[in-house]
Amino acid sequence: MDLIPLQADVFEFVEAGVSGFILKDASIVDFLKTIRSVNQGTKVLPPHLTGSLFSQIVEHAVNGSKPSEIEESIRMTKREKQVIELIANGDTNKEITQKLHLSTYTVKSHVHNILEKLALGTRVQIAKHAHLSSTYKIAIDTTSLISE
Repeated sequence: MDLIPLQADVFEFVEAGVSGFILKDASIVDFLKTIRSVNQGTKVLPPHLTGSLFSQIVEHAVNGSKPSEIEESIRMTKREKQVIELIANGDTNKEITQKLHLSTYTVKSHVHNILEKLALGTRVQIAKHAHLSSTYKIAIDTTSLISE
């Protein structure tokens, strides 16, 4: 219980096996609902903590020396992997559209989806993620760029 727990604390609690969080400002109804839900096996995390936790998990996965189970569980399409690889190579959206024969809107959509899935904010963070992860290094080599 806390008013607003620190990101690192939330992450550590989840790693330790916590099944639910109750904030200090929770109403009696929310308090009892959370206790009952956890007792029935449901994992409970207040909505405003999910973004913080997810960001912490992704940061942990990206900065770790080995890919984590969390990173491996994030599903990217072949196209998203290709876009990640091209962003990591420093290509602009326009260059990506030309190489993959896609519209600008489609490339922007892929970039948006990648940012959402990885809980990142910028293309630079996508490139950093790709360089730290071996998952995307072979995306271009193993996928035909003109087959889709």
